Amino acid sequence: MHKPFRVLITDRFDLDASTRLGSDTRFEIKRSASPFPTKHELEGIHALVIRSRTTISTELLANASQLELIITATSGFDHIDLQATSAHSPNLKVMHTPEANAASACELTWALVLACARRLPQSHQALKAGDWTRETLVGQELHGRTYGVVGLGRIGSRVARIASAFGMQVVAFDPYIEKFPQEVSSVAFEELLRIADVISFHVPATDETRHMLNQNGFAALSRQAIVVNTSRGSVIRERDLLQALNAGKVFACGLDVFEREPLPRDSALLTVPNVVLTPHLGATTGAAFAAASHEAVDKLQRYVESGVTSDLLPPNAPWFSPVN
Repeated sequence: MHKPFRVLITDRFDLDASTRLGSDTRFEIKRSASPFPTKHELEGIHALVIRSRTTISTELLANASQLELIITATSGFDHIDLQATSAHSPNLKVMHTPEANAASACELTWALVLACARRLPQSHQALKAGDWTRETLVGQELHGRTYGVVGLGRIGSRVARIASAFGMQVVAFDPYIEKFPQEVSSVAFEELLRIADVISFHVPATDETRHMLNQNGFAALSRQAIVVNTSRGSVIRERDLLQALNAGKVFACGLDVFEREPLPRDSALLTVPNVVLTPHLGATTGAAFAAASHEAVDKLQRYVESGVTSDLLPPNAPWFSPVN
């Protein structure tokens, strides 16, 4: 009889997915007491199933001598030191679950767009304070305006379809897409900044995307532009964003991600009235959580059955180059 494949789950995991995995006799499932597994908990473990609170580092890997598989039940992978995993063992496989949160991240993007366009946080606060004055709450209508999508992948393509349904003209910058959807026009990044009324970012954190929206970019924007970032905080240089907001160079900004997370309590972003902030909620829906957990189980089972891997890290995919 073969020895069971020992799996350590270090963070929250969907109950149904956990039941699926626990009923598979090929696996021995353990759970760490916290997202930060101890040396003792890592002993004899063949696979780690993690989320973003578990940081994969050289120090952690040194305590996992039998480790051959890591699956992060997330789309992002900033919490994994891929140089360390490569150095640990050329046979160590690392996978992620990029499909699971695409719909949730798209919907949050649109929640932020609409909150910015119609000044919803300001309206909510004013009404709760007993103020019915509407003259200061004039918003923007999106129909007939131009939406700029930066990164036309799993999430960006969904965002573009919704923009088109709103009756917006859709333009996109993605140098790795050869054929754009019929309703989307391909433009250079500088052109997108100049003509778009709403801009949202859907790219990973890489050298190529770091601070891609900076002082020069803000100078090109319309003063009525709305900027939304639900991708990674490093994409926008926050110092330049604050300058643009304080100078009235943009209408509003919606941010789910930040250069430092959690967002520091003394961040100047917290004092700007036309900024809508959420604490990295892109994948925080029950459906996305369940989908990521089940996708992780699928990957585990396929790996044990036949050694098949999918969505390997680092990805051999557009937009990706390792961050120095």
